[in-house]
Amino acid sequence: MRIIARCVAPMARCPGCVTGSSRVHSRYRRRLADTAVGGQTMAIDLTVRRFFCGTAECPKQTFAEQVDQLTFRHGRRTMSLQRVLEKIALALGGQAGQRLAEHLAHPVSGSTLLRLIRRLDLPPVGDVAVLGVDEFAFRRGRRFGTILIDMETHRPLDVLPDHTADTFAAWLQDRHHVQTICRDRGGSFAEGAQRALPGVPQVADRWHILHNLAIAVEKAVRRHRTCLAPPAPDPGDTETGAGQTPPLLDQPAPGRREQTTRARWQEVRPLFENGMTLQAISRHTGYDLTTVRRYARATSAEELIRPRQRTRTDLDPHKAHLLQRWEEGCDNAETLRTELAERGYTGSRRTVRRFLNTLGTSVLRQPPPAPTPAVPDVVRWIIGRPENQSESANQRLKDLCTRCAHIAATCRLARGYASLLRRRDGHRLQGWLAEAEQSEITELHSFAKGLRQDLAAVTAGLTTDWNSGAVEGHVNRIKMIKHQHYGRAGFDLLRRRILLA
Repeated sequence: MRIIARCVAPMARCPGCVTGSSRVHSRYRRRLADTAVGGQTMAIDLTVRRFFCGTAECPKQTFAEQVDQLTFRHGRRTMSLQRVLEKIALALGGQAGQRLAEHLAHPVSGSTLLRLIRRLDLPPVGDVAVLGVDEFAFRRGRRFGTILIDMETHRPLDVLPDHTADTFAAWLQDRHHVQTICRDRGGSFAEGAQRALPGVPQVADRWHILHNLAIAVEKAVRRHRTCLAPPAPDPGDTETGAGQTPPLLDQPAPGRREQTTRARWQEVRPLFENGMTLQAISRHTGYDLTTVRRYARATSAEELIRPRQRTRTDLDPHKAHLLQRWEEGCDNAETLRTELAERGYTGSRRTVRRFLNTLGTSVLRQPPPAPTPAVPDVVRWIIGRPENQSESANQRLKDLCTRCAHIAATCRLARGYASLLRRRDGHRLQGWLAEAEQSEITELHSFAKGLRQDLAAVTAGLTTDWNSGAVEGHVNRIKMIKHQHYGRAGFDLLRRRILLA
């Protein structure tokens, strides 16, 4: 589609001296690419004028008029299309952006999209009160960079080409408006901040501190990993004595509905006996009034539980024989069906098979031994919040601490520090460090030693609300940009995509 238009403004302002002029020098036609309409490319054939500049001191003798929000100097696209392509380039880069632009009926090359990113002006840094800093990898394990974040607005401020103390100190030089620096446990950032802004409070990130504790706990647990295996069950410790035949399981274990019925009766019946009305009980428990009346009138939970009607089958006289053969190791339904036919059984093999399936899932068979927990699982049980752990995990950790005094001491100290961290009780840190250094856990000795070397920042991290969560979010976004193959330009293009996105 093509639109033919011309400028009709009576005058235009000179871009050099901002003086208005109405003297037309000449006219010419500009072809501007515009955003697509209905999936078709759009072009505007715009006739513009060139004016004389009447100011003698102005270096421009003539100038071309520009249409506000439509054209810009030397532009062959409208401003709206230019902004669309810039957003595509910042989000996807060169090749991926080129493919998307083609689907949107804006054909453009990947190199052009990269040039659009380079032409954009970087936002000013401005005054920053709380600065966040962290490193990221250009090449994992080899080359690292640094990202700086405004912790109050979560806006990226700058990206540095390395993570050395000299580069960070040079960036902080003359930026005396920085009042707090949030960082990880890295020594280079602490050294650079101390060198450029001595006396500015530094806050260590709580996640990194907890991660360092998890590493120490993992080393301590791994050193005693032989204690993780649960003790083997005693073969003689069974409900039935030697030579006795265990009883048949005619009464299965109570199901969920029966358990729910008993729990509701135990909740409603005491309230009714204490004189509370049925309507009050209904409002208190949230149950329907009919349900409350039925539970309140029952003198026991068994009255509410419908007894299971068990029909007698042809297999009942032969179940003792099947149980004996099952204990001997025979679980072939066809073989057992043949044996029972000689004893007068006239039923089908499928009925025998169903009964054998109930034996396989019943308590007649000894349960398999509990698996040995993995070291990372034990660390998660110790470091994680106890209320967020399952009952089985808490019980297994309790049994493990009973078997191993070393792991019990590690669990007590680690949970004490985790509680101190979550409650922001930085004033209790000195007491915990003294207790950890007096214990026999050598791994926690090293952890406590590292905390003492960075005691001021760690104490601030356990006291204030600041942490490096926003910085870690931007580091993850950098990883996403890198996975998109951020282009041939290397650091300069990555830096612009981070700061302008």
